[in-house]
Amino acid sequence: MLIVNADDYGAATSATNAICEAFDDRAITSASGMVWMGDSARAASLAGERGLPVGLHLNLTLPFAARDVPPGVRERQRRLTEVFTSDGWREDASHWPDRGLLREAIDEQIERFCEQFGQPTHIDGHHHVHVYDAVLELLPTTWPIRQLLRTPERVDARPSRRELNLRRRFVTHDVTLAFEHVHPAVGGAGLEALDRAKEVCVEVMTHPQRRVELDALMGSEWRATLATLPLGCYLDLENSRKV
Repeated sequence: MLIVNADDYGAATSATNAICEAFDDRAITSASGMVWMGDSARAASLAGERGLPVGLHLNLTLPFAARDVPPGVRERQRRLTEVFTSDGWREDASHWPDRGLLREAIDEQIERFCEQFGQPTHIDGHHHVHVYDAVLELLPTTWPIRQLLRTPERVDARPSRRELNLRRRFVTHDVTLAFEHVHPAVGGAGLEALDRAKEVCVEVMTHPQRRVELDALMGSEWRATLATLPLGCYLDLENSRKV
């Protein structure tokens, strides 16, 4: 199965509009939505109208942009972005924020997402922040989670410790690839990498707000590729693992 997921839904009007356009054209199957951002409320409404499956795009790296963010929530986010915008947090535990602060911020985003969008279909992270240990250990196992990003040349490599940990703890798919790494129109290695979706579950991560990606998503080559593959979203993944 192939999941074509668009990130940054609700981050801004341009992102929301591009993702809706791609979904209406059946070029994507899923999206990841951000809360307390510039277009989050409208994005939630449009997703409901379309039946667009949306998961939480956990944001710990950007300040909230919406006007209605509670002061305490905004301040906690500000403190976290001071940590998560530096490079050190990625592997150096000494840079990780206070566990209580991080847990509260994650819980607040999940709660806000459920209020606006309903239950998330999955969880992933802006700038892949969800896969790092300090964050990952605080995420609920209630919903599927995005696997680590791979490049096409590493698609058959042995799973890393972190990938194996994700598979043990969460419902997840087999491979995540970036659209920019596979579609030749945006410099990718070739769409044949997606043939794996005939045997295992592959997610392609896209950013339709980038005009070059939206054009490629709406193009005939992408349409022809999707016609040869089984398509789905994270809800299908979750249901298939329960059978």
